[in-house]
Amino acid sequence: MAEIGYWSLIVTLAVSAYGFGVSLLGRRRDSVALLRSARNGTIVTAASATLATGALLYLLLARDFGVRYVYEHTSTHQSTVYAVSALWAGQQGSLLLWLWFVSLLPLALFRRRPARPEPAGACALAVLCFTQFFLALTLLAASNPFEGLPVTMAQGRGMNPLLESPWMVIHPPVVFLSYALYTVPFALALAGLVTGDMGKEWVGKVRRWSLLAWLFLGVGIVLGAWWSYLELGWGGYWGWDPVENASLLPWLSGTALLHTLLAQERRGQLRSWNLALIALTFVLCIFATFLTRSGFVQSIHAFARSSVGYYFVGFMALAVVSFACLFSRRRPEGGDRQELPRLLSRGAGLPLTSLLFLGAALVILVGTLFPVISEGVLGRRAAVGEKFYRQAVGPLAQAIVLLMGVCPWLPWRETSIAKLRRELLLPTMGAIATAALLYVLVTRSAVALLSFAVCSFVAVSIATLLFRDLLARRRRRDEGVAVALIALLGKHRRRYGAYIVHLAIVLMAMGVTGSSIYQEEVLVARSPGEGIEIGDYVLEYREMRSEKTPVRHEFTAWVDVYRGKRLLGTLRPQRNYYWSSEQWLTEVAVRSSLREDLYVSVIAIPQDGPTTFQILINPLVVWLWIGGAALLVGGSLAWWPSAAGGRTR
Repeated sequence: MAEIGYWSLIVTLAVSAYGFGVSLLGRRRDSVALLRSARNGTIVTAASATLATGALLYLLLARDFGVRYVYEHTSTHQSTVYAVSALWAGQQGSLLLWLWFVSLLPLALFRRRPARPEPAGACALAVLCFTQFFLALTLLAASNPFEGLPVTMAQGRGMNPLLESPWMVIHPPVVFLSYALYTVPFALALAGLVTGDMGKEWVGKVRRWSLLAWLFLGVGIVLGAWWSYLELGWGGYWGWDPVENASLLPWLSGTALLHTLLAQERRGQLRSWNLALIALTFVLCIFATFLTRSGFVQSIHAFARSSVGYYFVGFMALAVVSFACLFSRRRPEGGDRQELPRLLSRGAGLPLTSLLFLGAALVILVGTLFPVISEGVLGRRAAVGEKFYRQAVGPLAQAIVLLMGVCPWLPWRETSIAKLRRELLLPTMGAIATAALLYVLVTRSAVALLSFAVCSFVAVSIATLLFRDLLARRRRRDEGVAVALIALLGKHRRRYGAYIVHLAIVLMAMGVTGSSIYQEEVLVARSPGEGIEIGDYVLEYREMRSEKTPVRHEFTAWVDVYRGKRLLGTLRPQRNYYWSSEQWLTEVAVRSSLREDLYVSVIAIPQDGPTTFQILINPLVVWLWIGGAALLVGGSLAWWPSAAGGRTR
């Protein structure tokens, strides 16, 4: 089966190279036959990449320890679901998964066969074929998933225990699917530059593919944060780790793109800007993979130093040079020479929002690369910490959230200050009331008051817009509230999907603010029968239970949780020793509510002495996960085709 998988990769390499050359030749000769041949080639590469992926999956499920990748990522003690997830647990498998996703894209993008050649389609197909070629070449030359061992081993090393989590079954493929999907907007951008065709149909395609990629990447980032929160045992969900930052960068630039695409769609503006954002987002996806796989930076998420990094550097350079050459020769002019938008208009608000997202991305990029920069300049590595990101990114994030409550009120033409002031009166009153109430009852932290006031402003603003639209429809149609609401959501999915996404960001901002500013933590050592007090909780350490399995030695602490004299439940945090990797890992126990999380982990279990616990109270953190779910709902609604054509207000 390993030979079948290897030769399938060779077929993918050869046919993708053929598709790249033939699609360009077909466009040059205006040949329908050549273009059809190139598209038929993509069917072959989709089949061969699927066969290669299926072959590796079969080897993993069969526990064929004669294959190095199988030996390093599975064992006979591993459950089936984690044997499947081993497909993307390692470098070779994840790159193969990426290749498989990219191989399927032409089938979705070119569902219909044209009667005559489409120059734009030929150029886009060439880009997709070349991306397949690059990934297949990287796998064959530097990261072969079907490499054999000199002898077949009796047992495998097994997966890193940290990856044996339901969220790591979902998180990596979702992120890699988003990276693959961002190839389509880049292909359409290069095709638009070559042909000059960047009209409404082009914008519509770019928007839908960009939104889909953005949605998957956002959900993937949230799932990764959830995994970090539950599995790493440090009490947080985002550590500003270089690899975490790298995945956030294309999401930020992709968000900026979605905003400015509206200006091109409605006003024909910002064409060059959008092309640059498409290229930037695609390159940042490659950059994120480079950071993870090159060993260029030190990270808990990164793989060891590998020659794969050089391939991705070359691919990034080729993408940048190709785009720059085409852009300099065929830069679109029509939409960029219109008069500047008025200040109090959506045409100004959208570029400003885009710039703020890009500013945040630039700050994060500088912070991520600072260790490398400092080593080159000062001769030693110096990393920036959470404080730097909080102080540099925090104000930009607050400004972005604030604009979410202002921009929906702005028309495409200019409005007056007096009218805007009247429309924003209720959201402003809501923000002031929230800040005053929190100041009296909860906190006097200026940062917290500002953050929650801004969140309240946006929430009231969006609720007011929705209530106004709902009231207007009920007056026209004499419908009930539920019927009118469903009708509005069905008819204007893009608008209300965007509203839900903005509310999701507000919920996530609330979770970040509460958990980062008001977190309480204690680190204590206790023997069975002793208690621990934190906040208004009393924890009683009842006992430690021990159990040995073929995979690990489990130590489970039984901790009863009380509020006052009322028993709320029992938490069972674990500290486990894994035989194969010879390492200790923590399984945390969390009691969640809409108000706060009680987070308990076992830090150390001495042979003679008390057990060491880390206990935290993370206020409002559950709203981060609720916001992630709302992001999925709103993004899906905005992406789904609207009966009204999907035009926004």
